[in-house]
Amino acid sequence: MASAASTGGGIDSAQKSLIETLTTILKLSNGLISIPIPYGIYASEVISLALTLLQYSYNPILFSNDLWTNLTNDGRKIDELSNFLLPVGAPFRRVLAVTAIAPKTNLTWDGAARDFRQSELLMTVLESWTKQIFYNMLLPLMAKGRTPTPSEAGSGPRRRQWSLKRLVSVKEMMDENAPADIMPVRAGYGSVTLQPAHIIPFSASRNSVLQAMLSKYVDKDVRILFSDDNINDPSNALLLDSLTHSAFSSFKFSIECQSGRYIFRKLAPNRKLHTFVLRHREGEEITFGHQSRDVTVPSRLICNIHHSIGRVLWMSGAAENIIKALADEDELNDGHLDGDYWDQVTSSYLQRQLRALSDLDELAINEHDERLESDPTI
Repeated sequence: MASAASTGGGIDSAQKSLIETLTTILKLSNGLISIPIPYGIYASEVISLALTLLQYSYNPILFSNDLWTNLTNDGRKIDELSNFLLPVGAPFRRVLAVTAIAPKTNLTWDGAARDFRQSELLMTVLESWTKQIFYNMLLPLMAKGRTPTPSEAGSGPRRRQWSLKRLVSVKEMMDENAPADIMPVRAGYGSVTLQPAHIIPFSASRNSVLQAMLSKYVDKDVRILFSDDNINDPSNALLLDSLTHSAFSSFKFSIECQSGRYIFRKLAPNRKLHTFVLRHREGEEITFGHQSRDVTVPSRLICNIHHSIGRVLWMSGAAENIIKALADEDELNDGHLDGDYWDQVTSSYLQRQLRALSDLDELAINEHDERLESDPTI
């Protein structure tokens, strides 16, 4: 079940004021200033991503407190803040009491946001904070390499991955009215080929920085959940067809757990979803273990981590930029990208593409010259 913080419950007035203060300033700044987060030849926006993290992450309180700490961890930053964080409303006064920042003159929220944008020091802090989350958590989760096949497995989690499909296949994925792409093969659906889909990707087992970031994200040590021994546990898997697997891995839809119920959530626009996914209604309840209760159901915590990260990725616009950058890289390499290649995608894509075209031109010229030398009549 999602934490109270992630659903807006259990927030005291001071915490709520802190979230309101930061989100208000970022909302008033969104679209007025551009700080890019480059990936490939595309770029997401710092302000947009920071805003969605404060609104839609697994624990908004945690992120607002973390950002506030980064903005107030030395005297220079506090001096900058005290120049424009002023009593523009009762909730704001509570924030001032919490942070012990003394107001100087009265300003409006618009004025506070304007001064925040003009502070090079504080904007640098915001940029660094947001990029760290993007590059160390969001990007590796979405732009991960494929899961190794049993034939490629050596030892450890790669070797154990072969048994995951056996374990997951005993799950009853949906009720009788569910489409074939996300339910076990049965009468009427004999042509469907299913495969295990990790909720948190297999690559997380090999990325200690990502595990640490996820632990910080949920304010709980989850490293053991995504360790070599547990990454292939059926509680971290669904049984999906290949197209739905791809959509799920791209966070285009998710399964949220609320009060013990699993709820289907669309995250990407409908134009980005294929027919099988579109057959599901937003908010539709999904059941597991329909035939047997002695099966491992998906972890509620892991489902909610996936769901909240997907919301941040798609609502900030970062998801589409990552997908386009990966598609470019895949095309440049003729579809031969294997393993964890997310960190190989760089802003040099266009230069490398032009260099490849130049090499082709040079090859064609050399071939033409050779033909001229061998046949003077040409």
